[in-house]
Amino acid sequence: MENLSSLCDQFLKKIHQNIEDNLGDENFSVSNLAENVGLSRSMLHRKLIKLTGKSASDLIKEIRLIRAKKLLENDVATVSEIAYQVGFRSPSYFNKVFKKRYKVSPGDVRKGTIVHEEEQLVSKVQNKMNPFGFSFFKSSRLGLVLILILTLVVMGLYVLEAIHSSKTSIAVLPLHNLTGQADNDYFVDGMHDALIGELGKIGSLRVISRTSTLHFRESDMMLKDIADALGVNRIVEGSVFMADDSVRIIVQLIDVFPEESHVLVNEYSDKLSNVLAVQSSAVRDIAQKIDIELSEKEEQHLANTRTVNPETYKAYLRGMYYLNQGTKESFDTGINYLHQAIKTDPGDPFAYAGLALGYATIGHGQLNAKEAFLQAMLAANKAIKLDPTIDEAYNALSLLYLYQAWDWPMSEEAFENAIANNPNNAIAHAHFAWYHILFDDMKKSIYHAKKAVVIEPLSASYTSWLALLYFHNKEYDEAEFWARKALELKDDVPYGNLTLGWVCLQRKMFHKAIEYHKKLPSGAYWETLLGYAYVKAGQREKAIELWNEFEELSKKQEVNCCYRGMMAAYLGFTDKAFELLNNACDNKSYPVSYINFYPCTEDLRNDSRYNKLMQKMNLPSNEVLISSNQ
Repeated sequence: MENLSSLCDQFLKKIHQNIEDNLGDENFSVSNLAENVGLSRSMLHRKLIKLTGKSASDLIKEIRLIRAKKLLENDVATVSEIAYQVGFRSPSYFNKVFKKRYKVSPGDVRKGTIVHEEEQLVSKVQNKMNPFGFSFFKSSRLGLVLILILTLVVMGLYVLEAIHSSKTSIAVLPLHNLTGQADNDYFVDGMHDALIGELGKIGSLRVISRTSTLHFRESDMMLKDIADALGVNRIVEGSVFMADDSVRIIVQLIDVFPEESHVLVNEYSDKLSNVLAVQSSAVRDIAQKIDIELSEKEEQHLANTRTVNPETYKAYLRGMYYLNQGTKESFDTGINYLHQAIKTDPGDPFAYAGLALGYATIGHGQLNAKEAFLQAMLAANKAIKLDPTIDEAYNALSLLYLYQAWDWPMSEEAFENAIANNPNNAIAHAHFAWYHILFDDMKKSIYHAKKAVVIEPLSASYTSWLALLYFHNKEYDEAEFWARKALELKDDVPYGNLTLGWVCLQRKMFHKAIEYHKKLPSGAYWETLLGYAYVKAGQREKAIELWNEFEELSKKQEVNCCYRGMMAAYLGFTDKAFELLNNACDNKSYPVSYINFYPCTEDLRNDSRYNKLMQKMNLPSNEVLISSNQ
């Protein structure tokens, strides 16, 4: 069977060839391309975004521009003639997008006034090394070798710089409450979330998520320092005023580097029922000022805003305000407000999406798992039925399918939909990494984990998850680096200490490993992992003490069978381990689907019962994973 990368390459070749074959047809559209390759428009879009990061329309345009540049360099026709030859209906539009793509006009390329980038780099290196025009570098073989080496270095730096700057980055700082009433904080926070969410839907923009920007509420730090901390080059500040049935937002867009400069200061106001149009206007102006070319889908999204019922929208924002606080009391209050919003307007998708995410994430600690699951599924599906582009609802579905239903194909589809509708969805990227771990696809797992950290740079949790993934991939230095980074963000983040503990076990630094494990929180899960460290450090008797405590406790109350099974595994109680892990599998007890990730179960993996256990969960057996990695 052909491997996945080969199939992907064939698919992309087919796409490129189809576009090339229809390049001169100005009416050739995404619908034509989808039909030619036997896919629906939505499926084609998802596959191309996943494989190339580009939509179908953007890919068609890019291939047309690449062909146009070659024709211009060969001076085969006038600029207008070439524009028509590659499928552009308007030479003026062709000029605009060509200049945006190549930073030079088509006419200049045709005149031959543009030197190739490689030639410019060689010339710069030669000039810097030979400022006085000595002939050594022209005649000496050693000189030529040095020029070649330095050229490659410079070109490498050039490529790295291009990658670093290829995506404009922006952070929206918490907005100021100009209402004069603390009771309206919920509304101001809601506007902050909405601006981040709408900007996040722009694929060519990297938008820092809400949680990281909240670190700078009421901060007196310089904007340059905030931008450095968040890894962005632009900052949005603003204020919100709400009175009766009207809303006003003041937005300032600031270029931070090399010096602070305001590139946009604008005020947006309207009736509260038109608040979505207010948000879209601000986002469209920001995109225009930073020279972002919106895709057709993004343009349509910003243009097609609907009105809201003011009371429904307020209840929704109040609900999310309380859910985000994360306590039992605030959870109940938030859920009540969201139900109130639905009662006021049963056709509004926002409240359903909020309910879905609340029940899927926060609700586990407040409700029994079955009730939370059912409530979340109902709310998510209702939200998507009302608005198929609402990424929060897809977030909820992806988490439910991944951690509770174990429906792997549906989970993957939900994750892809969440990211397609909001490429800056940190929650989706962070958990999609854990989906890919199940299938040992480390490349994709680390890719999504890194995306989550870039979007949420001040999240100690996401940073420590990335560290864990590097450990699983046997990249121990990287694992240590990100674990320490996580602990800098939050000095007691559990998975930061766990990763360092596991790295120390690999390096046979047993005393240090035990120290890190003892910093973990109390509870059965963490004590299970401490027991493993004891065994690896030659302190089996301490692990046996923990086992005996667990077994005594299990006679009085339920103790997670997966924890007990992992402990039995590293203590060598193999039959008992499989009994407990199968029990955990039957009850879908977390984290049994991830037993291949935990080093605790390494001694079981050559047993045929282990492969049967994996197959029982519809996951690749250990034999399949080993053969696929050879």
